[in-house]
Amino acid sequence: MTEYCSKCGEKLKEDAVFCANCGEKVAGKHNSFSNKHILLIIAIFAILAIFLATTLFLNQAQTVKVDNVEFEIPADYVKEPLRTDVSFDGNVKSSAMGWSNDKSYIEIGVTRTPGEGINSEKVAASLGGTPTKMYGYTGYYLEYENEGYAFVFGIKDEVCMIYVSDYDVFDDINVIGAV
Repeated sequence: MTEYCSKCGEKLKEDAVFCANCGEKVAGKHNSFSNKHILLIIAIFAILAIFLATTLFLNQAQTVKVDNVEFEIPADYVKEPLRTDVSFDGNVKSSAMGWSNDKSYIEIGVTRTPGEGINSEKVAASLGGTPTKMYGYTGYYLEYENEGYAFVFGIKDEVCMIYVSDYDVFDDINVIGAV
C-alpha cells in the first residue's frame, strides 16, 4: 500500500519513519531502535545490577576476633549469643565463639597460656586426628561422626580450633593470624 506524507503529500518510501522531502515524522511509525532496543538494554542492565549486587553480597566477609586471633568468615553468618571465656588457675585462658547462617555453623576456639607460652603444636597433636595443612598452618583434621569437622593448629603460644558443621564451610574461612 502506497503512503503519502500528511504535510507535503510526497510519496513515502516503504518503512520510512520521516518524509524524505520535508522531514515530517510519518504518523504511526516509530523508531524501532528507540522502542525495542531500549527495553532490551534496560532489561540487560537490570539483570546485570541484580547479578552484581548478589555477587558482592555473597562474597563479602566479616573479620572476627577470638582472643588474640583474627579470622574472616562470610558476612551472612550471625554471631551466636553464647561466648565462652574460661580461665584455669589464672594461667590458661580459653575463648570460643560461634556463628551461624540458615545452613551452617562455625565455632572458633582459642586456648593460650599468657606470658608463659605453650607448645601449641604439641597440644594440637595431643587431640589426635589426621595431620594436615590448612590456611597455611600445619595441624590436625578431626571428623566427628555426622556432627561436624574440626581443624586444630598452633599459632605462637595459642592453640586454635575451627569447628564447622559442613566440611565445605572450611573454604569460606580465612585465618588472618595472631594480633
